[in-house]
Amino acid sequence: MLNKIIPYSFYLLFFLTPLFWNSSNYELFEFNKMILTYALTIIIAGTWILKTINDKRLTLKRTPLDIPLLLFLGANILSTVFSIDPHTSIWGYYSRSNGGLLSIISYLLLYWAFVSNMNFGNVKTILKFGLAAGFIISIWATLEHFGVSFSCVLLRGEFNDSCWVQDVQARVFATLGQPNWLAGYLAMLIFPALYFFLTAKTKFESITYYLLAISYYLAFTFTYSRGPTLGLIGGMIVFIILYFIQNNSENSENRKIRKSENQIIWNSDFLKTRFYPLFRVILSFLVINLLFGSALTSFRLVSKFAAPARPAIALPQPAGGSVTQLENGGTESGQIRFIVWQGAWEIFKHYPLFGSGLETFAYSYYQYRPVEHNLTSEWDFLYNKAHNEYLNYLATTGVVGISAYSIIIITFIIFILKKRRSENLLLYSLFASYISYLIYNFFLFSVVIIAIFFYLFPALIFVATDSLKVYRLQWTGFSFIYKREIYIQIARFIVVLMTVYLLYSVTKLWVADTLFNQGQKASDSGNPGKAYNLLSTAVELNPSEPFYRSELGFNAAQAASALKDSDATLSAQLKDEAIFQTDFVLSKNPKNVSFWRSAVRTYFELAILDKKYLDKTISALDTTISLAPSDPKLFYNKALILDIQNKRQDEVKTLEQAIKLKPNYQEALDQLKEATGSAKKE
Repeated sequence: MLNKIIPYSFYLLFFLTPLFWNSSNYELFEFNKMILTYALTIIIAGTWILKTINDKRLTLKRTPLDIPLLLFLGANILSTVFSIDPHTSIWGYYSRSNGGLLSIISYLLLYWAFVSNMNFGNVKTILKFGLAAGFIISIWATLEHFGVSFSCVLLRGEFNDSCWVQDVQARVFATLGQPNWLAGYLAMLIFPALYFFLTAKTKFESITYYLLAISYYLAFTFTYSRGPTLGLIGGMIVFIILYFIQNNSENSENRKIRKSENQIIWNSDFLKTRFYPLFRVILSFLVINLLFGSALTSFRLVSKFAAPARPAIALPQPAGGSVTQLENGGTESGQIRFIVWQGAWEIFKHYPLFGSGLETFAYSYYQYRPVEHNLTSEWDFLYNKAHNEYLNYLATTGVVGISAYSIIIITFIIFILKKRRSENLLLYSLFASYISYLIYNFFLFSVVIIAIFFYLFPALIFVATDSLKVYRLQWTGFSFIYKREIYIQIARFIVVLMTVYLLYSVTKLWVADTLFNQGQKASDSGNPGKAYNLLSTAVELNPSEPFYRSELGFNAAQAASALKDSDATLSAQLKDEAIFQTDFVLSKNPKNVSFWRSAVRTYFELAILDKKYLDKTISALDTTISLAPSDPKLFYNKALILDIQNKRQDEVKTLEQAIKLKPNYQEALDQLKEATGSAKKE
């Protein structure tokens, strides 16, 4: 049974993770995928320990990446220890989840569990499960392009795409949550599909995998994502080169004949079985681009019909669409990227050794955000990633982290180059996917399923090429366990109990998030009492999450203001709760700009009860400005508070600072005109 649990858990990991999302959660896509990954990691790790107890020894299979991965883990631990926000470094940025220390530990556990417990047959099976999920997603995305989203069908029973605020027909995202993420995922699946197509032994298999590759590419095209497109092109070039190197090997029988020392004539068998199939696939890809265009060309023969008028939205925007997407119009995305990259470089210069802390870019970027960002169309967007994985690691983990990350990549590439004359086509296809990932990440960043591929595709290659060294560790220090059967049973019981407890804990995290989301919706709809109750329950389920406490503090302040006339006693209690939660969060996360912004909202809400909180609001704004000195909106908000306090001169100076940072800040210009006029009258 244990031998079946591990492989089937891996199959579910590849199949369910890209498909899993839930509209009940605060973040529909990435949070759910990360929670599922945690759960499956716990099951796999627990089962592996039970196998170890049964075998009376720990069996580890060594791989070429063991030391680089351990160095990378150590670098991330150090970055977390010296982080400006340790909670974020441990858990990851809340709406992303992927990239925190716990997620990295999960990926590494999955890596070593895979190489130590799986075989070549499992490698092919897990890829087929991944391809099956990719096919469902590609159909989902293709239908979205033509106006029917399965998401809307499932949630509202409507055969349209009106449940999304984005123009999903223009750029599809299916169950991945963002077009770039979907494109990166499909780009990495196209090459395994090519492997199965080129090695198919029956006509049915050949047709099946050909259609899979075409369906992936069609959906990929409808994302119109430039970074992943460049990644796919790079991966395809590498695949073709390695593919022909393999077939040019002198040891490959019946593939070529030499006419002279400098001329090769390919025989008909090679053309029929090797060249033509690959040529057909590439030609099919080109036909799709001719019909529907691509991210790099505007020409297309088929133009989709204009989308119908869109009714009120039913679902929130997917992660990244509302706050960090660079390609929704306005300033050209490449221009914005260069500005963000400049900020990332400045972070590195100030935190050169260990970075600002794993996954803390959302906070450290504000400290060194270039003023030029204020002149873009996304000047008030929050950026929690550098939109370049390498610069992101450089900024958040420093030279130690980026060096360890680079060692992983370089070591793996060297391994592949040493195997370049291998007859294993699977190696070439997975390596091509890996190259696609490396290029894609120069323009974007990893998400959960792509990170899983990054860690497990090398593991698949090592197992497929039998590049493993078995290392068995006898449990000599625990030999007493095996003296009596009762001790063995107790050990098994403890492992099962811990596994169940960890699964229960992960479930609590998921439930807390759904309650938090309901509380946020209640707050947005003007029901602070209901919001407070829901957020309080979320905090009880996950008391270590400061984001919940921060929002609870704000809603307690709202509820206190609403009850100030009808129930003064309860209003006072809620006011104390708001102050406690807000101060507690700030004391634990003093460098977190987002929590200081929330504190400003909370104190300003409390000013309705007592004007003294206006001074506290100003104080919180000053601290926030010190953490985000190039953000003009903070100066503008401070000026509004000063206006309420009738401090005209200070208001004018503050507005001038806001306009200096953003000369085209119309609201600040209007307010300055009004404030200047009032000051003259006074």
